Amino acid sequence: MSPIASILMVAAAVPCVIGSITSRSRLSITASTVMLLAMVDLAFVSLLPPVLWSGLLLLAGLCLAMRLGSILKARAEEQAMAALPEKVLLSTNAAHSLTDSPMDGSSESSSLERPTEWQKARPFPRLGRTSAILSTAAYPIMAWQVLNHGAHHAAGSAAGAHSAHQHHGSAFDGSFVSGVITLSVIGVSLLLILCAVQALARKRPGLMLESLGMATMLTVMQFMH
Repeated sequence: MSPIASILMVAAAVPCVIGSITSRSRLSITASTVMLLAMVDLAFVSLLPPVLWSGLLLLAGLCLAMRLGSILKARAEEQAMAALPEKVLLSTNAAHSLTDSPMDGSSESSSLERPTEWQKARPFPRLGRTSAILSTAAYPIMAWQVLNHGAHHAAGSAAGAHSAHQHHGSAFDGSFVSGVITLSVIGVSLLLILCAVQALARKRPGLMLESLGMATMLTVMQFMH
């Protein structure tokens, strides 16, 4: 891997750690720290084998996915419980308005269709949840990239510099798995960049740094060898 790519890998991991610290989630801080250590070791130290770092990143992604799933399930249950009184009140008000003025429903429709702040057009109405899902999905992709990096490095050491250059020449080597990973990197990176732009507009610098850093890291590891 080129020195520029190595520096970019480590530099992109730093804002991810900063963003996880601002979220105050121990699991997110642990996962991002593992990611930073993996990038430093792969780029400069080579203390542990890439397969070990790949396993740790995959484990971190699975833990984040389990935690995110439990949080989303709990929030869905809370919203369902909170919506019950509102539905009862809405049905009561509707029945009352029909009893009072059965021929005129303009006041009711105007109150129900009145635009609110959360109805304004945004790419991701629930920015924090979207960014968390994308960041969680990035960890297994990164685990594969680290494993692929180790395989490329071993092939380059065995076959020589010329063979290594030919092997590294393209991020897409024609295999089905490589094609899926490449498309996943492009899609997830673009969505993370959109999250970073929206987070910047909403003055959430921690989320902006984390999304932008994750997108940069995935792109560098996939296309800059």
